[in-house]
Amino acid sequence: MSHHDADASHSPTRRTVVKGAAWTMPAVLVAAPAPVVAASVAPLTFTGSACKLPGGSSDTYKGYVFELVATSAGSADNTVTVITGVTVDGIVEPRFAVAVKSGVCACAPCGSAPSNHQWCTPSGAGTQRVLLYTDGAASGTSSNSEICVTYSRYRCDCSPLVGGSRPVTICSGRRSTPPITGGGGACRIADVFPLPA
Repeated sequence: MSHHDADASHSPTRRTVVKGAAWTMPAVLVAAPAPVVAASVAPLTFTGSACKLPGGSSDTYKGYVFELVATSAGSADNTVTVITGVTVDGIVEPRFAVAVKSGVCACAPCGSAPSNHQWCTPSGAGTQRVLLYTDGAASGTSSNSEICVTYSRYRCDCSPLVGGSRPVTICSGRRSTPPITGGGGACRIADVFPLPA
């Protein structure tokens, strides 16, 4: 009997568990009615679609292509996004370019970044598809890769947006990058070609 009593003193009784649950319930009830805050739309996000550009598929870019979505994020003006840096699997990619596939507009280039590193997003246009191509100089041979993009945003006249001229870095997370050629057409980005200059 003493053995049974020793075990009982080490495990909680049903009453102790019920008392503990009673104390935690008000905290859950208090947290539930907290006001819902609308999530802001990020000006640039990855869609999750990515493809590898094997050496035989192109003479220009032999790395990867990642699909992004850009938005003017409630701005009353057209916005210019300037990509200032790209890494593939943590390695700096020295040569890259963007191609806008929807929602074009005209703004002057901002700063000294090449024109194929920046683009205009129309105000109130919803979303805009943008493809980002890497040359492959820093790209590995992996069929799963992560790309990180550092960018800044400006108004069409190149004046800084509030908080937009500070560089922001976003990363795709590790993505499957099936080849654009071969493999039964596993790449899900239909309009990779023509490649940007």
